[in-house]
Amino acid sequence: MMDYSHYFNEKRFDIKAQSEAEVCVKNLANWTPAVDEIRTWPEYSPQPLRALPGLAKKLGIGQLFVKDESRRFGPDLGSFKALGAPYAVYEVLAEEVYARTGTRPTSAELRILKYHDITKRVTVCVATDGNQGRGLAYGAKIFGCRCVDYIHNHVSEGRADAMRDLGAVVIRVDGEYELSVTRAKEDARMNGWHFVSSTSWSDFDDDIPQNVMNAYMTVAEEAISMLPSLAGVTHLFVCGGVGSIAAAVFNGFYKHLRLGETKQSGGNNDDESPRFPRFVIVEPSEADCLFQSAKNGEPRESKGTLRTLMAGLACRTPSPAAWKVLNWLASDFVTVPDSVAVDGMRALASGGEGDVPIVIGESSAASVGLLLGGLGEEGMEGMEGAVRGMPVRGELVRGNLGLDESSQVVIFGLEGATDPKIYESLVGVTPQEIFDAQDRVLAGEKWPTYRAGVLCKQISEF
Repeated sequence: MMDYSHYFNEKRFDIKAQSEAEVCVKNLANWTPAVDEIRTWPEYSPQPLRALPGLAKKLGIGQLFVKDESRRFGPDLGSFKALGAPYAVYEVLAEEVYARTGTRPTSAELRILKYHDITKRVTVCVATDGNQGRGLAYGAKIFGCRCVDYIHNHVSEGRADAMRDLGAVVIRVDGEYELSVTRAKEDARMNGWHFVSSTSWSDFDDDIPQNVMNAYMTVAEEAISMLPSLAGVTHLFVCGGVGSIAAAVFNGFYKHLRLGETKQSGGNNDDESPRFPRFVIVEPSEADCLFQSAKNGEPRESKGTLRTLMAGLACRTPSPAAWKVLNWLASDFVTVPDSVAVDGMRALASGGEGDVPIVIGESSAASVGLLLGGLGEEGMEGMEGAVRGMPVRGELVRGNLGLDESSQVVIFGLEGATDPKIYESLVGVTPQEIFDAQDRVLAGEKWPTYRAGVLCKQISEF
């Protein structure tokens, strides 16, 4: 049986929590220009929301959707973070050019290096577990500036090489993620560089974190537009980390649902909480800063080792601004061991229930593994013995999260195979084999008449 920890947030929609989040939410209210700009980029295409009816049936829920970011701007980037950092780079460079010329350039003009005599002198930097640094390096490459990525001692060499391949200078700091953040921010201050991060210490009133977060809303807007029924969604699952992407997604869904309800009721219905989905955050047991913050009612550090396969979530502390939003909107905080993420990766890759196979990386697959962990034969026995915030048995997942045969679940798969060698070592096949199988299914080949049937068997035996 799977052990996990669960905490239900009784402060959700609390007036005090809402008041504390109010400035953050106001500063993130105007995301449309960022989304519209990104949609003009030549590499942009909406990334799919995959329906998985076979797995939904196995899990005993009504519907299951996975937002698939594994090929965002190509599988070599393959992460939602390919949105935030490049857009922030564009905004930084546009402001630099405007300050020197009085003309604000378009992104197309920056791509053709029209103002390269200005932009080549600009340096952007970030502390990263991999995806943010790769996104920043990509943005610097296409828009014509310099990039320095700071990585900590848990980051794989494969992820470091991917940043170098995009032209970044990569500096490894001997310590945890937070130490690399401190080093990157200090070097930026001393050298006049731009530190590009979604983490905000001042309620998202700074341009760069605000721009990164607004660009992330592309993911939420795509998912919302693709759902057969937004109002029918009962659960959203998003991975943890510092909390930025969860805050963005939950805020986006909240705003759209609130707007829809206001129109329906004529603006006269103030009782909010019964009509909103459960907003669930999933973190590694060894990097659980959001879970600890929820339990203690204020931002807290994780006391874990930060040694986790879920490399993109290996954060000691939450983003202070994102935490305010999550304390108001998130309903559930869950921590899981690494094995749960691996289970999710394999289940999604196999397409074993007749669904389309999906490549989802370690940091985003734990939500599926968590749901699979609730399939114990003992069902709901022992539910009354569960203690909120303490480890519980896997079969209690359904009860703690309110899942049943009518549930309509959306899981945000926010990264693909960000280190292909690690992915293959965990799943048993290469990500390219899964992509090939996926393309065949989407082209209309019947399961399992192609090689993906073999892959399913390989994965199940791995």
